Amino acid sequence: MKTQLANTTRLVGTRIIELCAQWIPLPLKLLLLLSVFVSTPSSANDLRTIVRIGTGGSGGSYLPIGSLIASSYSELDTVLAVAQRSNGSVSNVHDLGDGLLEAALAQADIVHWAYHGTESFATDEPIDNLRTLASLYLESVHFVVRTDSGIRNLKDLAGKRVSTDEIGSGTQINVQHVLRSQGLDRLSIKWVYLKPIDAIDRLRRGALDAFFVVAGYPVTGIGDLVEDGVASVLPLGISRDSELLKNFPFFTIDDIPASTYGTRESVTTLAVPAQLVVDAALDDATVYQLTDKLWQPETLMLLKDNHPKGSEVNLSSALIGLSAPLHSGAERYYREHAHPDVLR
Repeated sequence: MKTQLANTTRLVGTRIIELCAQWIPLPLKLLLLLSVFVSTPSSANDLRTIVRIGTGGSGGSYLPIGSLIASSYSELDTVLAVAQRSNGSVSNVHDLGDGLLEAALAQADIVHWAYHGTESFATDEPIDNLRTLASLYLESVHFVVRTDSGIRNLKDLAGKRVSTDEIGSGTQINVQHVLRSQGLDRLSIKWVYLKPIDAIDRLRRGALDAFFVVAGYPVTGIGDLVEDGVASVLPLGISRDSELLKNFPFFTIDDIPASTYGTRESVTTLAVPAQLVVDAALDDATVYQLTDKLWQPETLMLLKDNHPKGSEVNLSSALIGLSAPLHSGAERYYREHAHPDVLR
């Protein structure tokens, strides 16, 4: 009877934490987790590995995708996964490096620079405990401007109020590289650092002229701005043979379909892979289970049914553009399932 009560309590506690994960701060979240595991009778077999997954802020794709993955992982008897809001890729890799997360979503370029201690991470120690579990989908650079701002291309940003997402986001770093490649003076722009949802609100109210966000489309709220005639989504104007793509091979040319935001035609922009990374300290057996669970049909269906980018999450592209070494637990999974990119 005690075992049955313990299991029931744990299940209820787990679901409450999963539902509240995106609203409650980390210290309270950990306290709730501790209460579930300490206040009920248990045996060694009841223990579950806690996997905190760093995601992103409101409006982007990391939070919904990460929450869906956490929900799937928590179906495992040995894992309790919690999707945690964050400022995005840069803060995620730092938090994983500091032991504050066990897993995270992050852009491939950010993972590469963090692991090797180069580019934007050149002044930091390499975050050498980063390990890749899988590449998931492409994230597109969104360049959104008010229709009455007079902005028609990147060069028109001089003197304008522009948001590049929060400090600690991959968007902020990517935009710096894009502007530098176009010879633009970053100091000539009035920078603001806002979550996408707040940038959308300010732009609608006329308190912002433009914003960037790197995320899987559609980004919540952008379609409404376009439909209401308040904003336009503009192409970046970067060619396929540009120096930017030669210097940063993680970038690729991407087209946001016209149907995404109700634009007249598709919008040509840049994209970078979103990856699921884990802490090297996670044991092989757990990471093997996480990898296996990610590629189960029910997980893929969950992603496909609940987010447009979910349909891009595919085993065949799981190892494209890896930025840090595979975790040995994930590597064992891919070898056993004869993934060609591991067997080369």
